[in-house]
Amino acid sequence: MNRNTVLAIGLSAIVILVFQFFFAPQAPVQTESRQLTEQIQTTDQPAETSPAEPVEVLEQTTDVAPIEMKTFDVKTDYVDYSFNEVTGNIKSAIVNYYHGRKLEGVGFSSGASDVVFTNVPFITAYKSEVKKNNGTTTVTFTGSQGEVVVTKKYIINENDYLIKGAVTFTNTGERTLSVPFRSGIGQNAVDGFEGDRYTFQGPLMFDGKRLKKEKAEKVDKNIVVENPEWVGYMSKYFLVAVAQDYESGVFSPKGNSAETAGLTELKLNPGDRQEIKFSVFAGPKEYDLLKSYDIKFEKSINFGIFSFIAIPMLKFLKMIYGVVGNYGFAIILLTFVIKLITFPLTQKSMVSMKKMSSLGPKMAEIKEKYKGDKEKMNAANMELYKKEGVNPLGGCLPMLLQIPVFFALYKTLLLSIELQGAPFIFWITDLSLKDPYYITPVVMGATMFLQQKMTPSTATDELQKKIFTFMPLIFTFLFLTFPSGLVVYWLTNNVLTIAQQYVINKKLAQ
Repeated sequence: MNRNTVLAIGLSAIVILVFQFFFAPQAPVQTESRQLTEQIQTTDQPAETSPAEPVEVLEQTTDVAPIEMKTFDVKTDYVDYSFNEVTGNIKSAIVNYYHGRKLEGVGFSSGASDVVFTNVPFITAYKSEVKKNNGTTTVTFTGSQGEVVVTKKYIINENDYLIKGAVTFTNTGERTLSVPFRSGIGQNAVDGFEGDRYTFQGPLMFDGKRLKKEKAEKVDKNIVVENPEWVGYMSKYFLVAVAQDYESGVFSPKGNSAETAGLTELKLNPGDRQEIKFSVFAGPKEYDLLKSYDIKFEKSINFGIFSFIAIPMLKFLKMIYGVVGNYGFAIILLTFVIKLITFPLTQKSMVSMKKMSSLGPKMAEIKEKYKGDKEKMNAANMELYKKEGVNPLGGCLPMLLQIPVFFALYKTLLLSIELQGAPFIFWITDLSLKDPYYITPVVMGATMFLQQKMTPSTATDELQKKIFTFMPLIFTFLFLTFPSGLVVYWLTNNVLTIAQQYVINKKLAQ
């Protein structure tokens, strides 16, 4: 990349990183101070023309003895689930494998509450049943109180991260019942996650258009979202979520943490049997995997405004990996392909900058001659450009078109779980983490310095010259904590740019 591109990307990157770290905004959510009812209400069936009758509350039994919590486990090839026999909820979900890689205790567990809950508040205990058949485990919980019988069913596939489930409500009485139902993600203790300052970790919801996120420690009152399609909790690389046809969703404060729940209220006439279907995902945030479920879980991966570039780039990176079997070399080859595609733009920019640099002495004379009159100085410069056949924007515009590619690739390499735990060579054992010995960032800084020396300078302002001088040092400092996969890209790009600049300089010198 030439000086103008480095300056543009450098300043943009600094602004974006500082903004993300200190001022990153959350998607606005609707806040309401309404109470979330957790009790079953009953009412007589009114005639069509009669006014609504007062609502009666079905009293929950208060003399129930405390029930000791018991759990049982269901282990699959990908996830180990622990179920709470008393509540009929998922107590923990530990992800063990991803693409054949053994993960060390990465998952969702909670000492304070169930991780995934499907709660009917007035049911105090359930009976459980487990059946296994051809790689599928079906876990069923049944509970009842008064006229209502509730059945929870979880269907677990041995080779998947997704659970299909359903909660069935049966009204065996003679009254019409209004039954509130909550499902979602409880107060979480998240295990084995590598958090960082650049990515979000916490509760979230998707309302069909936008992702709603709230930092758990900042949720101090109920925050309501209308008609969410799913609710969840995520880290940089992993997601646990419940999808259902919700009427509303809520972020609720839970001590120092937060709970995300979807709310639905059913009307059960006498003899009615209604079923609410849901899906539970606990696994890696792999874009193609999430998209395959057709539930929009992939929206949890925010590639930014250049997602239309980032997503195809990720697919191509995975395609290259399928051939070479190493993501480090796949990044190098992807960089080479990007360089080939942008070669004409880079070539045009470099040639234009070389021509501009040859006008340096004449531009300095004009600056000295008209230093008290900016208007005349600009007019004289434009006359010089016209006379020499040079476009002053010729070096900038072609390179500005490449900036979206850089930021798209930045997001791709920053958020892709494919790089998590993926080794490259020698000391780089995980491309999603920083270089442990800072070798690649330092070498990258050295290549930027060499590239700067080879690139013709068009800067006449002293401040601009100083910025260019310190840019390699600034970038080296920034990249010290960046994922090594991103540093490998930038280093490779610098080496290819140096080679291209060398060829152009040699050609123009002839």
